[in-house]
Amino acid sequence: MDLHIASIRELCERSDRVLVCGDYNQPRLDWLAADWSVSVAESSSLNAASTVLLDGMDFLNLSQRNAVRNELGRTLDLVFYSVENDMGIDESAVSLLPIDSHHPPLVLSLSSTFAQPAQIERNFEVRPLDFQLDLLNKGLNFAVSPQCAPLADIVNNIESAIQYDNHTAKSATRHSVKQCLLRTASKRENGKCPNFDTWCTIRQLKARDVVYSRADKGNAVVVMDREDYDSRVHAMISAGPYEEYKFKNGKTKDPLNKMIEEVNHTRQTVAHLMGDEKLERKFHVPNPTVASLYCLPKIHKDPIGMRPISSNIRTPTEKLAAWLVNEMKKYPVRHGKSVKNSIDLVKRLEGFKFRRGEILVSFDVAALFPSVPVTEALHSLRRHLERSRAPPNHIEAYLSVAQVCMNQNFFTFRGKFYKQTFGLSMGSKLSPLLADLFMSDFEDEAQKKKLFPRIWWRYVDDVFAPVKERYLEQTLAMLNSQHNTINFTVEREVEGSLPFLDLLITRKEDDTLKFGIYRKPTSTDRYITSDSNHFGAQKQAAFHSMAHRLYNIPMERDEFEEEKSRVYTAAEVNGYDRPFVNKILKKHKRKNHRRNITTLQQNPEETRRISLPFYPRITNQIKTALRRQNLHVVHKSDKTLRDLLCNLKDKVPPDEQSGIYEIPCKDCPAVYIGQTRRKVKVRLKEHKNAVQSSKATESSVAAHTVDSQHEIDWNNAKLVKSVRKTLHLNAWESMFISNTRRPLMNEDDPPIASCLFSLVDTTPQ
Repeated sequence: MDLHIASIRELCERSDRVLVCGDYNQPRLDWLAADWSVSVAESSSLNAASTVLLDGMDFLNLSQRNAVRNELGRTLDLVFYSVENDMGIDESAVSLLPIDSHHPPLVLSLSSTFAQPAQIERNFEVRPLDFQLDLLNKGLNFAVSPQCAPLADIVNNIESAIQYDNHTAKSATRHSVKQCLLRTASKRENGKCPNFDTWCTIRQLKARDVVYSRADKGNAVVVMDREDYDSRVHAMISAGPYEEYKFKNGKTKDPLNKMIEEVNHTRQTVAHLMGDEKLERKFHVPNPTVASLYCLPKIHKDPIGMRPISSNIRTPTEKLAAWLVNEMKKYPVRHGKSVKNSIDLVKRLEGFKFRRGEILVSFDVAALFPSVPVTEALHSLRRHLERSRAPPNHIEAYLSVAQVCMNQNFFTFRGKFYKQTFGLSMGSKLSPLLADLFMSDFEDEAQKKKLFPRIWWRYVDDVFAPVKERYLEQTLAMLNSQHNTINFTVEREVEGSLPFLDLLITRKEDDTLKFGIYRKPTSTDRYITSDSNHFGAQKQAAFHSMAHRLYNIPMERDEFEEEKSRVYTAAEVNGYDRPFVNKILKKHKRKNHRRNITTLQQNPEETRRISLPFYPRITNQIKTALRRQNLHVVHKSDKTLRDLLCNLKDKVPPDEQSGIYEIPCKDCPAVYIGQTRRKVKVRLKEHKNAVQSSKATESSVAAHTVDSQHEIDWNNAKLVKSVRKTLHLNAWESMFISNTRRPLMNEDDPPIASCLFSLVDTTPQ
């Protein structure tokens, strides 16, 4: 009981709202609902555990709130809460577990959102069960082993990677892979699928009408009622700067066709200005869609807010924006007031000394991206390119791309279309670049003012600066008067220390600085756990990052040992032992030593990479075989809890997706299997028009109806495999054609003929 009280005390030190509930099995304690006092049934036999419980909870200001009694008139399940008059507890009419007469089911209701490091809940009726919480507490990056070997994905990725090789190279690769698959086929697992219980838990979690998300800061998992999530997002949209995009009659309007038309014009213009006609085709996005909005809960804020993110994947401007970001690497921002990361900041603060009356502060731009005017950001981009002496025709090409990318700030949420009316979009690849250029010009103007800090280091929207304490308010007012849409907030040092990025910067007695590692209160130390279905290097990645930071930020001995201890603790939380950490730390220590004694750099070898689903029993052998063909395997784990549970974006209907489709005949078993980069419903409409017009030369489906006089079963024409990457379409189509047991309407041979397709079963599971 002492350890239990100690652990609760740690929770109380981290939050002023703490809830503790459980079966304490203290039948001698009788709780009185009137004033929540306690009486002792048999005071002479009060045990030590009861005494520690009463004294400990009283010391922590936690009051017992459950007055529901069991059939014997006792309360064994106790609920301790730190906030008065903020909870209701009743006996539940529904039990999630078999009824126990000693422990009646309870419903706990809170008047406001209740936050924990792992989740947000508005009402405890939606609280996941303990075994479900155990899974969620592994984090959304936790990957579950597939229910069966992902042979179709493995074969498809291999065939897609080698489809442009010569015949000899393809034959050698297929032979090596086939031998590996045949060897592992005889060793397939018997019995139920691996992680059967975990998959059952996932199905239960998906069945709940809730939203799973990561928190805006840290790796915490947030669970919210779907209704609560939607209402918060709608409230945020209503607050602006957003408006619904609709027709004059009030109906929502789909801007996609207008967006595609603008992008097509820009593609032609850029290809002409850059003198490269291939660019027009390079910028084409197959089956584009409008950006989808989702929000991340800001559980570190009070009240809890929502951070909007517009997912620009597969939007018409996706490839244009990526191209411009890559082009701008030719013209780097030569500005002395921004830093790349915390290690860069430490290097720039070398030799820093306080002046009389100075304190450490950090300025933060509130909502930077939505606050940057697009027109002024484009002017900043033009000035930067002109200063960098970019060719005039290139400048016009870059600006036309930036203009269309920033103007197409539409998004969809719950079936309606919206437009951002001001600022840069959260989620666009161009927004960080344009915001940085805008802030660089802002700083150039601000530093002409008398109160501008003598040292100013900015990382995106966070600024580190020493300021004379008596002029702090005037400095803040000066910064906020510089531009009418840019608003700064300020955080002062506390007891000589200031958290900035992942650093804790502290003033020393000699007016110099010392550094430590800072973690936000919402940090959970949750990374990829040891039992996650990830490749070893992926599990080590977070600890390599911590080790790199440990040996590259100059810390005093105490801070160094404290951070080293935190790394060991994080490893233990995620299921790793000390030798695992020691190996990583030694590697970085040697690397740091080599960097100090030599400037020689190892040149990476030129290798082709291929991405395969991580399934050790198969991919470990294939990895060795492909290495002989100069193919380096990169593992991916696509069965993470984020992929399986997170459902923040609007779902795309199957008929609006691209991929492999089939069209069956109503009068015979024949079927047509085809591929499309566009929406399936568009391609099916083309087939239907060809059938109605009896144009056999335009469609194999039409040829079938003309030759046999059969009718097509359009009601059962459907998408059988959604495929986003165009490179994979040929392999998937060939695989489905090769494995179908039905007669085909297809007149042409499949694009790829491979011996590997016979090892794959494409029948839906």
